[in-house]
Amino acid sequence: MLPLIVVENLVSPFKFWHEGIHVGMLYRNDFYMILQKFDSVDRTQAHAKATEESNKGFKVCITVSKTHYTVWVEMRSRMPSIPAPVPCLVS
Repeated sequence: MLPLIVVENLVSPFKFWHEGIHVGMLYRNDFYMILQKFDSVDRTQAHAKATEESNKGFKVCITVSKTHYTVWVEMRSRMPSIPAPVPCLVS
């Protein structure tokens, strides 16, 4: 699957907590977390990183601005799952 390429002004950024503060964004009802940011001259590297993650089976998005490219990975595919609660045994 090829990465989505989106103009940065069309996404909704936010911050979230997951073992620290991270930057996320919402685009087309999918939540993404930032993977890496590249200067505008490093377009090839940004696309290579996005393709690498996409080839691992992750849903990937690249946002484009005049000054940089940002590679994002869908949160559900990248974040570690939360373990199920351990049942409490009462004697």
